[in-house]
Amino acid sequence: MTKIVAKLFLKWAGGKTQLIKQIKTQLPQSIIENNFTYIEPFVGSGAILFWMLQRFPNMQKVVINEFNFRY
Repeated sequence: MTKIVAKLFLKWAGGKTQLIKQIKTQLPQSIIENNFTYIEPFVGSGAILFWMLQRFPNMQKVVINEFNFRY
């Protein structure tokens, strides 16, 4: 079976890609052991979302949001 790897499809101003190492250190151990819902209030390019999808198969639900407006 071929493993599909999700990759970012665009660069996003204020993206969180560079924060993945810090975010990883703050995740609770229970995220590995239990099913959970991931909520991303500002998905942007989806860097954290795609990282989470690849590493945590026990993620049961994903709720994402993005609101980008211009005046």
